[in-house]
Amino acid sequence: MKTYIKENWNKLLLLLLASLIFILWGRIIFKEINENNAIRDLTTTIARVNCAASFGWEADPGSETAAKVKIPEEFDDVYNEYNKLQTMCGFDLRRYKGKTVERYTYIVQNFPYEVNEPVYINMYIYNDTMIAGDCMTTSLDGFMLPIDRRFTP
Repeated sequence: MKTYIKENWNKLLLLLLASLIFILWGRIIFKEINENNAIRDLTTTIARVNCAASFGWEADPGSETAAKVKIPEEFDDVYNEYNKLQTMCGFDLRRYKGKTVERYTYIVQNFPYEVNEPVYINMYIYNDTMIAGDCMTTSLDGFMLPIDRRFTP
């Protein structure tokens, strides 16, 4: 064991440093989201549009649609993958398993790339607070991105 540590000391230090950076980065993002007052008191269209703007998106208020969505008690592969997208931005749907939430959808007016279909932003609201969100298209060969534009390629 001592020989292994001596031979791989630099690799182990690099791995430790990378892990610490990743943990710190995750904590910073989580703190930013939790301190973002724009995700709270989302009782009006204007408040939700302003919330979208806080993540870098210009949402068309006239395109708003709303639907109730039940978060499943048990996550399948699709929900697990979707939740990975959410945790990138500091959200976590596991806390809301079994809850019914409101999903608000808007057409994005400032998507940075040319696409041949509308781009939408979804915001999931529970008790007037945003708990998840994404940016997406609806075609079979479309995409889904985190709501936070810092993570948009």
